Amino acid sequence: MYPWLEITFNALMARYRAAKLHHGLLFMGVADAGKTQLCHSIAKALLCKSVLAHTHVEAQRPRLFEPDDAFESPHKTAQEACGTCKSCLLIDAGSHPDLHVITTDKSQIGIDAIRQTIAKVTQTSQLSGNKVVIISQIELMSESASNALLKTLEEPTPNTYLLMTTNESQRLLATILSRCEKQTIALPSYDQSCHWLRMLQIPEPSKAALIAHGSSPITYRNELENADSIGFDDFVMTLKGLIDGSDTANRAALKWHFDAPKVAKWLAQHWLEIYKNNKNEFAYENYQACLIASKRMSHPGLNKSLILTSLFTQLRSIQVASFH
Repeated sequence: MYPWLEITFNALMARYRAAKLHHGLLFMGVADAGKTQLCHSIAKALLCKSVLAHTHVEAQRPRLFEPDDAFESPHKTAQEACGTCKSCLLIDAGSHPDLHVITTDKSQIGIDAIRQTIAKVTQTSQLSGNKVVIISQIELMSESASNALLKTLEEPTPNTYLLMTTNESQRLLATILSRCEKQTIALPSYDQSCHWLRMLQIPEPSKAALIAHGSSPITYRNELENADSIGFDDFVMTLKGLIDGSDTANRAALKWHFDAPKVAKWLAQHWLEIYKNNKNEFAYENYQACLIASKRMSHPGLNKSLILTSLFTQLRSIQVASFH
């Protein structure tokens, strides 16, 4: 588990052991914050026979007072999956009958996937424990799929937990949002990110490099592991050349057009940093233009070099470099 997720995980598992865990948890936040991995860690713990047995012992133990969630230390009461019981081994093998994971490579999660999963969790647990559903990016659900899920959120079957993630909560039906317990997952700080990357023996990025990767150490690591990925340091050199006049917009656009959407995002971040430092409205307008261009260039058939040339040309209009 990513270390910056441990506090949230521990708090939720402490509530589970106190029989106070909500059946529908929605984890919100930007991409690559670790939401999906958190769901899988929680699912494994909810299905683990060791955790389940320990929870039953806790439930039978007499209490002199009701636990106060805000007072009790989650670090003392939470428990991760043991990793060795039958349930944990089945999860590791991808064959646990009571864990249902819904993902899609398409632009939409259809009603069939939701209905099939709901039909399974309405039945008795096959391993006499909990039943867990993980749905990543529920903003991709069709309206009919959302309505089908809504019924399960409103009328959950016993010992069933829905763990959901979204990068764009504004796209969700208000009724879905109102039936879930919402947990916002924040990105780690720069120091936390560097600590985690050092644990992986990855050199520390500059603050600018991490920001350019959405401030996510996960994204940064993935980019470094991608042999075909463009290098941020090379991009910065191009940026400086455009600003000081030693490079041209046309030449830079031809160099980077194969990774145009990513370059547009990096340019957007450049303009955003300028805006934060100087409150320059021109910089904010260019920030928005780069974001729009990045989305547009994800579609085939567009002249990406031409769009990049236009974006790069704007850099000569302001002589401020925020990447160094």
